[in-house]
Amino acid sequence: MLLSLHGAVTPVPTQTDPASAVAARKPLTGRRFLLVTLPPGRFGGLLAKHLRNSGAHVRRVILNGGDLLNWGVKDLLWANVPRPLWRAWLNWRLADCGITDVVVFGDTIAYNAEALAAARDAGLRTWVLENGYNRPDWVTLEPNGVNAHSCMPRDARSYDHVDVSIPTAETPHIGAITPFHVANLTAYFTAVVLAWPIFSRYRYPYAVRLWPQIFGHIRRFWSDAAQAVIADERPFFLACLQREGDSQLVEHSELKTNRAFMTRVIASFAASADPGVRLVFKNHPLDPGIADLHALCRAVASEHGVADRVTFLDGGVFAPLARASQGVVAVNSTAAYAALGFGRPVKLLGRAVFDIEGLTDKRSLDAFWRRPIGPDAALFARFRRRLSVSTQIHGSFHNPRYVDVTARRVVERLIMLEEERSFLWRRTLGRVADGVDATSGQGRVRPPIYRALGRKYDHRA
Repeated sequence: MLLSLHGAVTPVPTQTDPASAVAARKPLTGRRFLLVTLPPGRFGGLLAKHLRNSGAHVRRVILNGGDLLNWGVKDLLWANVPRPLWRAWLNWRLADCGITDVVVFGDTIAYNAEALAAARDAGLRTWVLENGYNRPDWVTLEPNGVNAHSCMPRDARSYDHVDVSIPTAETPHIGAITPFHVANLTAYFTAVVLAWPIFSRYRYPYAVRLWPQIFGHIRRFWSDAAQAVIADERPFFLACLQREGDSQLVEHSELKTNRAFMTRVIASFAASADPGVRLVFKNHPLDPGIADLHALCRAVASEHGVADRVTFLDGGVFAPLARASQGVVAVNSTAAYAALGFGRPVKLLGRAVFDIEGLTDKRSLDAFWRRPIGPDAALFARFRRRLSVSTQIHGSFHNPRYVDVTARRVVERLIMLEEERSFLWRRTLGRVADGVDATSGQGRVRPPIYRALGRKYDHRA
């Protein structure tokens, strides 16, 4: 079954394999894709395979040894240029290779942001991959950007006509992801370091240096430092930390570091929260453990006189913590989005795709401690439905059992989004009216991705 853009499910004949059907009609013939950055691991090569099966020509930018390790030596573009010349090199390659589509993983690091800007200036299609909003069993594909740059509306009224009564396909749990994610990250960044003499012009775009990050991931993943879920009966708020250097901190928030986030949250908590309430900080599951965030948390709490009410957890399962909490505070973590699904109040200190009136608490942080306002369950259901079918793909970049099918689904969704884009363009030109193509006279011209959300939504198509 294929999910449509705004929430419905379009059945696919059971006797036809979707991958075979897509490959047979070659819908991407004539398209030339440039893969600039990709998730670490096997996903990139499998994505290229499915793009080629659909008729596309594919090339990959190689920035460092990690890219070379994951991709190999076929159909590559060696970007061995000084960092200040990256944009000029891109402009040349986009024109020289006749590129029609640019794909990146994430939209905020400098290499990706400039690639997207170059593509848009040249009038090319852009596609942004990211880890799923609906984690852990989903990945994200958006045409423009993710999170604060998402195409999702920020006005709650935009979701009024979403019909959540339409059944959707079952999505089984993917299974373990973190061990494979850590392994892929470790292998990728080890290759970046070892191949540095060859790629000496590459400039690492993240805040934390490579070697400490590699060893930190290994040490933290195999350590048994996670504390037990809190047994204290006093009520508590949960604060979620980001991975240090994460774009959610650097690009989508005024709080650029975990230190800044903890300082802001603890200061407000000390000033405004009820004395009988506690504050629990939960570390990010992929934090490499380089900075001693536990000690930092303890120091800031002591400075504000609330050390006996503030707890730091280096591990622990998020779901039961969130469900037991009075509310969740975060920059814009997808964990906070999950908390909305549990019906817990959420206060964000950054910009996020789900920071919408009626979902998150839009009042001040000081007011949040005193009387947190929970999400509108009906609005959340409509938002999640539209988010899922517009931007989410069931799968994993890292779990070996699902990487290939995830790559195939990304290509299928890309094709569906392109069908909708084509339909909207023809409608703008007046070639589609009342479901009939004025050029051919054929009916039922709306693409499957556009038949969505039931009868209430028909006026939008």
